[in-house]
Amino acid sequence: MNAYNPLSSVKRLEAAGLPRKQAEAIADEVTDGTNDFVTKYQLLAALDKQTIKIGIMVSAIVALACSIMGVVISLT
Repeated sequence: MNAYNPLSSVKRLEAAGLPRKQAEAIADEVTDGTNDFVTKYQLLAALDKQTIKIGIMVSAIVALACSIMGVVISLT
């Protein structure tokens, strides 16, 4: 989601004295530059997914280590 509003920017730039074409060009450039920004909520959601994946991997490694240790102990 992009919180930048190019239409209001064009209106403000025109009010400041820029011709309409220049105001539109500036607003388009700013829009293109801000389209790839990540919101705080998108970042937190991605971090949550990564945290869950890492937790699952760590749990699997611990379970595997316990199984191996159990086999080693039973063999001695």
